[in-house]
Amino acid sequence: MTSVKNNNMLPPGLVSNLQQVLLSRKGGGGGEEEEKKSDPSNDDNDKSTEPSTSTCVENTEEESNNSKPIVLVTNGDGIDSPGLVSLVEALVRGGLYNVHVCAPQSDKSVSSHSVTLHEAIAVTSAEINGAIAYEVSGTPVDCVSLALSGALFSWSKPLLVISGINRGSNCGHRMIYSGVVAGAREALFCGVPSLSISLNWKKDESQESDFKDAVAVCLPVINAAIRDIEKGFFPKSCFMNIEIPTSPSANKVSILMYFSQIAEQMLLLIYRQCAHNYRPLSN
Repeated sequence: MTSVKNNNMLPPGLVSNLQQVLLSRKGGGGGEEEEKKSDPSNDDNDKSTEPSTSTCVENTEEESNNSKPIVLVTNGDGIDSPGLVSLVEALVRGGLYNVHVCAPQSDKSVSSHSVTLHEAIAVTSAEINGAIAYEVSGTPVDCVSLALSGALFSWSKPLLVISGINRGSNCGHRMIYSGVVAGAREALFCGVPSLSISLNWKKDESQESDFKDAVAVCLPVINAAIRDIEKGFFPKSCFMNIEIPTSPSANKVSILMYFSQIAEQMLLLIYRQCAHNYRPLSN
């Protein structure tokens, strides 16, 4: 019988689909294997030939560098969105982190903190250069919950969850409706530090290249947050919602200087405010 680590009440249909995806990634889920299991003349027909999901996951990630911090990326706009792709490519290119992706298969903006309960969701291996990636036919919350369940990845939990970069503002009351913010919030509920990042997109003014500029703007904050998580300074009682202004290239120099020079001071100020207003979540 195939087992899944920390199943977290995942739908049986999803578990079955996960096994197929993980096996196919290693080339072990082909037709020949199915024929061997169904062939009555096979002496080993009464034995289980399907490896456990946990073993398959470990084999899938055997080439990962365990010495690097693990970062999980999700979003609300879908796995093919330019914001997520630009962010993942930049994180991989930097070479500082093991980057993993679990994101919605399609646009799930304005999904708030919704979860899939009465139907099975499917997961599919995705291609993003340098990152282990999966797309899920569910919400951002489904993606984070699944990634942290142990069903997809061999690690118990990442050092940081980043949700974004989203197309459109998510400050103020928009945080209530936002799927990308919910992805970071779900990580918080699971005890994992998280950031949600959004670009204030304006029709007829914003352009796709703005996402690359937005990545350059927020990378100093991401790096500073990870350093502080490793030092134990990052607060356990909240997540950070980062809003990148419209057309960051227009103010690229000033924004980059601001984030680069005072990223640590800004985080320290936020931490102090959080410590004053909130009590840490129990582990």
